[in-house]
Amino acid sequence: MDITASEPLTEAKILLNDPAGNIFPDDKLIPLMQKAYRELQTKMMVNGLPVLKEASTPVTVVQGTVRLGDGAGLPTDFIYPIELHERKVGSTDNFSPMFERAWEPDEKPGQSLEVWTWREEELKFIGATTDREVRIRYMKGLTRITATTSPIGIIQATTYLASRTAAIAAFSLGANPSRAQALDNDAGSALIDVIVILTKRQQGLGIRRLVNRYRR
Repeated sequence: MDITASEPLTEAKILLNDPAGNIFPDDKLIPLMQKAYRELQTKMMVNGLPVLKEASTPVTVVQGTVRLGDGAGLPTDFIYPIELHERKVGSTDNFSPMFERAWEPDEKPGQSLEVWTWREEELKFIGATTDREVRIRYMKGLTRITATTSPIGIIQATTYLASRTAAIAAFSLGANPSRAQALDNDAGSALIDVIVILTKRQQGLGIRRLVNRYRR
């Protein structure tokens, strides 16, 4: 089931006692929700949750290439690499693992890339004498929330995003720190639920259905 930003935005307005959006319209709440979404992304990364793990289609690394950086071969949602595999361009062989090093070794290029380094926000290689296909497994970033139609990549996060967005709005726009604190408490509880759900999914364990909560 696809979820868009409109769902947590609607819930956030209700939590702010402004269901019609007269005081807190979408154009004011969307930047705040994007902040909450970035915070969620950081929490997911800290906990190593697979919702942010991705595998690229094979990237062609032309012979002699010694770097892949932003805008130069890396996926658009790329944040940092986890592991790399390679094979010769045009080959039907299985991909072979590459090995991460702290620094590029002082060696002459061979037919394979063999090793990689993540430094200066770029993938660094010693190069290869043949064109290589590289498959990158990496941590990705969540799509930005820019409109009510923006997709929410973590379905279970709706309650957290609503509560956290409402908390930020109550504090920064409504000048109501006590209500902001109550909403932040809700957001904290919802965040724990999201992490538990995704962690148990990663472990292949069953979960109990969790009830959404709001404390007045």
